[in-house]
Amino acid sequence: MDAIFFDLDGTLTDPLVGVARSIAFALESLGLPVPDDAEMRAFIGPPIQVSMRERFGDEALVEEIVRRFRVRFGDVGMYENVVYPGVPEMLAQLASTAPLFVCTSKPHVYAGPILRRFRLDGAFARVYGSELDGTRADKRELLAHALAQEAFAPGARIALLGDRDLDVRAARANGALAWGAAWGYGAPGELAGADHVFEAPHEVPLLIAR
Repeated sequence: MDAIFFDLDGTLTDPLVGVARSIAFALESLGLPVPDDAEMRAFIGPPIQVSMRERFGDEALVEEIVRRFRVRFGDVGMYENVVYPGVPEMLAQLASTAPLFVCTSKPHVYAGPILRRFRLDGAFARVYGSELDGTRADKRELLAHALAQEAFAPGARIALLGDRDLDVRAARANGALAWGAAWGYGAPGELAGADHVFEAPHEVPLLIAR
C-alpha cells in the first residue's frame, strides 16, 4: 500500500452520544421534534448540513439548526465519544506498512482535537476534513483534494476505510480501494460495493500481511 485513509466517525471512534445530544439540543431549542434513536444513528457519517437539509428543506432553518448544534458540539459534544476497541492496536500495526491519513466529512477544526484527545493523532501523517462553511464536505471532493495535496503518483495503491456508502463512493470516484468497516454505522448492505469488508479492526493489518 502507498497510503491508507481512514474515516473518523463510525470507523475510528463512536460519536453517537455527542452527536445525538447536540442534535437534540439544537432541535429542542427551536421547538422541533427530536428524532428517535434509530434516526439518530443515520446521522452518523454524512455532514450535519446535509442530514438537516434532507429532513427540513428550509435553508434558513437548517443554518440555524447547524449553528445551535455546533454551540454544544464544539463545547462538549465532540468529546462525548469513544475509540472503538482494537483501533489503537490496528493503527500501531499499520504504521510500518504505509503512511496513514484521516479523511473525514467532519470539519477539521473538530477532527484534530478529537484525535488529540484520544491520543490517535500521532498515527497520522495528516488529517483532512471539511470546512465549517461546507467546503469539501462531499467526501469524493475531499479525498480528491487530499490525494492532490499528497501528490501521489498515478496508479498509486490507495485505500479508504470507512463505514458508510459515502466512503465507498469516494474511494470509487478517486481510483482507490474501498474498504468497509462493518463495526460502524452502515445499514445492512450499505457496504456491498466495497472491495473488502472488515468485521473488526484487527482484520485490517492481517489482510495487508497476507
